[in-house]
Amino acid sequence: MLIRNIKEFLESTKKKRMVSLDIGKKNIGVAISDKNHLIVSPLDVIKKNKFFIESILNVINGFNVGGILIGLPVNSEYKNQSSSQMIKDLTKNIDIFLTKNNYELPIFFWDESYTSLEAEDLTKNIFKNKKKQKDKLDKFAAKIILDDFFRENLD
Repeated sequence: MLIRNIKEFLESTKKKRMVSLDIGKKNIGVAISDKNHLIVSPLDVIKKNKFFIESILNVINGFNVGGILIGLPVNSEYKNQSSSQMIKDLTKNIDIFLTKNNYELPIFFWDESYTSLEAEDLTKNIFKNKKKQKDKLDKFAAKIILDDFFRENLD
């Protein structure tokens, strides 16, 4: 269920693992937190094909996820960028799929501006091979989204 109130989202995900999604044109980066929201780990990169929602459901089941944070880009004037509508539409489809499968997970959008650049900088010393770095970049961007969210909203 899409939630617009940050306090409601925080309350509904308290002591639950959260997953963040960095939705791109071809891939979806996935990161996961612990139940206390202290540790965030890059988890996976899911290809955006006709089975991607089932792959997200597998993550939800496998890690007993209690909430989903989705990166949504906004520009410096806080207006939605062109990719924002695509992300909102996909999020609506994810929400419908989860509801049909009896999952009522809170979903919240968070600004993901510049996370791909941060992820590039973060991973440049981890992956010496540019191709490997590019293949893993989205899950590190998802990690940054979740890290940013916790840093700004937790005590």
